[in-house]
Amino acid sequence: MDTPLQWWRRQGWGRRTVVICLFLYVLYLVVVGLILPGWLRGKAEEELSSLLGRTVTVEKVSLNPFVLSATVEGFDIADDRTDTLLGFQRLFVNAQFWSSLFHWRPWVREISLDGLDAGLWRGKGGELSIDDILARLSQPAADADSDSEPEQQDVAPEQEQQEPQEPQEQPVAEETPAGEADGAQQQESPVPALTVDVLQLTAGQVRFIDATGEEPVTLTLPVEFKVEDLTTRTPEQEDNRYALNIEGPDGGTLEWSGRFNLLPLSTDGQLSMTQVDLVSFAQLLRSQFDFRIPSGHLALSADYRFSAEQGQGLTVSNGSLELDNLVIRRAGQEEANLTLPRIAVNGVSLDTVAREVMVPEVRISDAVVKAELDQEGLDLATLFLPRNASEEDDEITEDNAGAPWRVTLQTVALEQAQLTLLDKTVNPATPVALTNTNLTVTDVTVGDQISWHWQGDALLAESGQLNHSGEGSLSPLNVSVAIKADAIPLPAFAPWVKQAVPITIRSGQASADVQVDVSGEEPVVTVSGGAGLNNLDLLEGNGQSFAKLAAMQASGVSVNTAEHRATVANIDISGLDLVNRVDAQGRDLVSRLDTGGGGGDTGGPAWRVGLKQVRVKNSKLAHNDASLSKPFAISLEQWNSTVRNFDTGGGRAAITLNGKVNGNAPLKAEGTVSPDPLFLDLKMDFQSYGMEGLTPYTGRFLGYAVRRGLLSVNSTVKIENNQLESRSTVAADRFFLGDRVQSDDAVNAPVRLGLSVLRDSSGMINLPLNVSGDMNDPSFSVAGLVFTVIKNVLVKAATAPFSLLSSLAGGKDLEQIAFPAGEAMPGAETRQNLATLNEVLSKRPGLSVALSGQTNDEDRAAFARQALGEQLSEGMFRGDWPGEQAALADNRWGKRIVKEFEKRFNTDSAELGVEGRDDQADARRAQLAWDRLVEAAAKDVSAQTLRTLATQRAENARNELVEQHGLDAGRVRLGEPAMDGKLAGIQLGLGND
Repeated sequence: MDTPLQWWRRQGWGRRTVVICLFLYVLYLVVVGLILPGWLRGKAEEELSSLLGRTVTVEKVSLNPFVLSATVEGFDIADDRTDTLLGFQRLFVNAQFWSSLFHWRPWVREISLDGLDAGLWRGKGGELSIDDILARLSQPAADADSDSEPEQQDVAPEQEQQEPQEPQEQPVAEETPAGEADGAQQQESPVPALTVDVLQLTAGQVRFIDATGEEPVTLTLPVEFKVEDLTTRTPEQEDNRYALNIEGPDGGTLEWSGRFNLLPLSTDGQLSMTQVDLVSFAQLLRSQFDFRIPSGHLALSADYRFSAEQGQGLTVSNGSLELDNLVIRRAGQEEANLTLPRIAVNGVSLDTVAREVMVPEVRISDAVVKAELDQEGLDLATLFLPRNASEEDDEITEDNAGAPWRVTLQTVALEQAQLTLLDKTVNPATPVALTNTNLTVTDVTVGDQISWHWQGDALLAESGQLNHSGEGSLSPLNVSVAIKADAIPLPAFAPWVKQAVPITIRSGQASADVQVDVSGEEPVVTVSGGAGLNNLDLLEGNGQSFAKLAAMQASGVSVNTAEHRATVANIDISGLDLVNRVDAQGRDLVSRLDTGGGGGDTGGPAWRVGLKQVRVKNSKLAHNDASLSKPFAISLEQWNSTVRNFDTGGGRAAITLNGKVNGNAPLKAEGTVSPDPLFLDLKMDFQSYGMEGLTPYTGRFLGYAVRRGLLSVNSTVKIENNQLESRSTVAADRFFLGDRVQSDDAVNAPVRLGLSVLRDSSGMINLPLNVSGDMNDPSFSVAGLVFTVIKNVLVKAATAPFSLLSSLAGGKDLEQIAFPAGEAMPGAETRQNLATLNEVLSKRPGLSVALSGQTNDEDRAAFARQALGEQLSEGMFRGDWPGEQAALADNRWGKRIVKEFEKRFNTDSAELGVEGRDDQADARRAQLAWDRLVEAAAKDVSAQTLRTLATQRAENARNELVEQHGLDAGRVRLGEPAMDGKLAGIQLGLGND
């Protein structure tokens, strides 16, 4: 038997070659199939662990030397946070030797990855679980950079020391610059040829663990994809097809299919997502945002094409997006802020080269939006803001902004939406709801300019119909809005009104049809159109109604903020019912509604307000005063008035007014008024007001209730330069006071008598009532002035009635009527005065007169003269007494008088101090003696004599009035006689029947 060496030597070169090939093949099989897999497994674990700084394990590596395939199983990169950073169950690569040889390029039949498991963790500070690996991988580059820095630093000083050099002309070479040549060379360098028949991933998953919040959140995404006929060179029509499939953690799929070329890079295909559950994805946003997504599904699809060639880019067509049952709510809240049953976006197209986006239609159906407003603002404004957002995040500079994009939205439709705002700035918190809301925005263009059109309608607070439409643009701002509102329920806004003014809106509806235009960099707002109110009922805080309105319509409204001017062509008011109540504390309506806030000076120009015509029909004004002991009420009913050409900027408006006070006393007024400067010229006529209603005031200020009476006033009022001048005639027909009313404020005067003095024979009291005052005086009060004038007239009539009656007596003061001294019978002058008194009393049938006889020193002297005359006539002449003047003129009677003086006073006539004995001296001496005798005799007149004279005078005067002039005896009474009175005659006193 031959030894192997002998056998080998006996073989020819052909056999030897076959044997060598077989040996090498067996060696290849042993090395590749048995030895190499184990070595590769260990080497991979060692090198990768060292490179990544993590424990890398590989369960098995298998090589098939027959078909040139490799299998790696159980690959795992450990991570202490995710367990597995990256791993897979099986990687299979099947190379095609013969195909590669035939096509003269690498050709791979299949690359399959099964059971991929990738995990990424993010911490509270934003750190990632792969940060350490990235740091290790970047370390060599960093070391290389640090080595080069000293060389650069050494060169820099030399460069700084060089003097600036003048540029030198260089010969122009027709060569391509180096940079461009390199770039061209890079662009022209071929991509390595490679073909893969099938590249696929099956049963893969990607896990993302977000630990930035209080509790970690894990999102797991199943991933599968398949790429067929992947080639890097000259693809055929169906080459480089790919399909990517990703399943959501809770359902839904992502399908991405198409084909691509690598030289130049281009791709086109379709992308679609169906029924992607957004709940799991939203978990990742918990730590960055305050909103939660309890439900929602996403679906989208689009055709796309991308090319890296010059002048080309990404285009998207046939794009659509659908969101179903999307619910968004703020963290910690049970109620959703946004509920969007369906959002559909169709026909989206995009072109990155033209920088254009076209959206034909966006349709949002049955949306429910609930927002809250508190002291910090609107919650929806911050709902989608990152918790740690900074202002720098939103900055876009001109350098990175690029050319502007043009975005066109042909139609955005909001259908049957429900919008609710809960305002917590008022107490209690109040919702305002817009239901059945429809809004269609068309022709929205965002580019160099932003413009749009829209129209919409909604139901406000369940019953008010709101319609609006318009168009607008930005840069420059120009917005035009047409608003039509009908039957807007005002009680829905009651809390906001009550917060500003303590009133409650019990009922009422508003309507409007206006055009609003806003334009300019400093926006100017103009408003035109009309508005109205119906069935308005306003309550005070105590629940009492103070204002009702059947209807009000304003037309021809024009507002211009640039001109600070507002005008209204016509305001028609009907069924207005206003009540001013004064409470027990004396506060009127304005005082109770005054919150003390005050508008203050805004610092801007004053607004000019013009009202061309204001008409009030079938309305009512009422005033109720509960501060008096008995409540007072007065009203103007059937109130109709007109104001024309009212303008706060100047001019005088014409006013007409008519109505009935308390429903039966006609009131008419007309005149002119101007607000600035204040001017008023008004004539007023007021007839037959039942004065019983004035009892609260007469009881307080006069001390009596009103039994009956009708009041009429004719007045002119003028205000100019803040000076008030009023001239009035007040007529009270058959005005009589009734029962006494206890009041500390009542005037201390016989007001009944005063009224009787003022009341004429027909029962009418006519008073001129003139009032004037300076309205700049802080103490000025029209009511105070009027009351003061009336009080003064009544007090004067009661306390000095004859001064008021003097006009009826031809200017005579009849308070005292004189009689001849010592006489009980009236003389001629006395009879004339009594006749005048009778005439006055006939004109004042309510007055009665008291006649009190009086005597004084003149009567004593008269009695003394009479007694002396009688005594002297019984003397030596025994003749009749000729009278005082005749006796003193007669020398014989003069001497008798002197002798009587000497006898009566037991003295000499020389005491009289008259010297001489001629006729003149005798007459003087007689006069002095007579005066002394009369003075002494007057003291001897008895009181009874004087009382009798006083009584007789009163009786005789009464007889004169009753018997001679026919005065009712019941209206004349005798008063107590008075001796040593003011006059020799009668004192008159007035009383009322």
